[in-house]
Amino acid sequence: MTASFVDVRNLRRVFDVSKPWLNRVIEGGHLEFLKAVDGVTFDIKKGETFALVGESGSGKTTVARMVVGLLPPSSGEVIIDGVSMTNARQAQARQRLRRRIQMIFQDPYASLNPRFRVDAIVSEPIRAFDLIQGERDIRRRVGELLSVVGLHSDDGLKYPHEFSGGQRQRIGIARALVLEPELVVCDEPVSALDLSIQAQILNLLVEMKKRLSLSYLFVSHDLSVVRYFSDRVLVMYLGKIVESAPTAELWASPKHPYTRALLAAVPDPARRKQAAPISGDLPSPHNPPSGCRFHTRCPIAVDRCKVEEPPLRRLADSRLAACHLVE
Repeated sequence: MTASFVDVRNLRRVFDVSKPWLNRVIEGGHLEFLKAVDGVTFDIKKGETFALVGESGSGKTTVARMVVGLLPPSSGEVIIDGVSMTNARQAQARQRLRRRIQMIFQDPYASLNPRFRVDAIVSEPIRAFDLIQGERDIRRRVGELLSVVGLHSDDGLKYPHEFSGGQRQRIGIARALVLEPELVVCDEPVSALDLSIQAQILNLLVEMKKRLSLSYLFVSHDLSVVRYFSDRVLVMYLGKIVESAPTAELWASPKHPYTRALLAAVPDPARRKQAAPISGDLPSPHNPPSGCRFHTRCPIAVDRCKVEEPPLRRLADSRLAACHLVE
């Protein structure tokens, strides 16, 4: 894991959340903008599982959607294997790249078309890229993929409503793997499942990574899942990076107060001293706090935190943290 496969550079995404023009004229008001992602930079190496962690509203799913091209960034750049996902002059190269990138969505009940049979759902990417000729060969390939993810080849004749949540997520994984991708973006793929099913899906993803030499961008709010599954972790809060480190180092020695509070919410019998849990609710991203965005909930905040935004400091070769008191 030496070469960077994915480079995300100073990524920003701003949403216009203003009222319609006519409402603003009649009722009064002004343009309102929401900074969902504000200056996020990271890289993913070949064969690596890179995790984005944070509470709901931190911007991690928005980052994932910009990486795969489902959402255009307001500024910044995403480069995958040397191909820009935003540069118009690389449109043809980007089209060739798309089959090498797939996504597994959070909700297995909403991500599958209920009107299609499973074989049509899984074979749709094959038909879109015209990879296999002949219905018999397509059905054979779909049956192989269903067997790989733990289902029966005959399950292709069924509809999504005939499966449990865990089985539906397996169908989603089969659809993602049918093009033999190199990068798979997992947007909280186990959060909607029971704990026992979560373990089965995570084990399947680990097995697929080893078998197919995949790279993962794994989005989650559950640090216990991230600890098991990822190589490196980036922690986000209100659209900004607050800490980044290898998983083992982050778990053993978190530097940012927000990271320590997130870890405190994870049951761990081996941890002798528990950090204080996070108090208060996540501030509105429409109007984030001045200075450090976490200072309204931070147990060690000082006056400087309220007025001065902390830069993202490099603490070591592989560790970053944005906190005035990190020393």
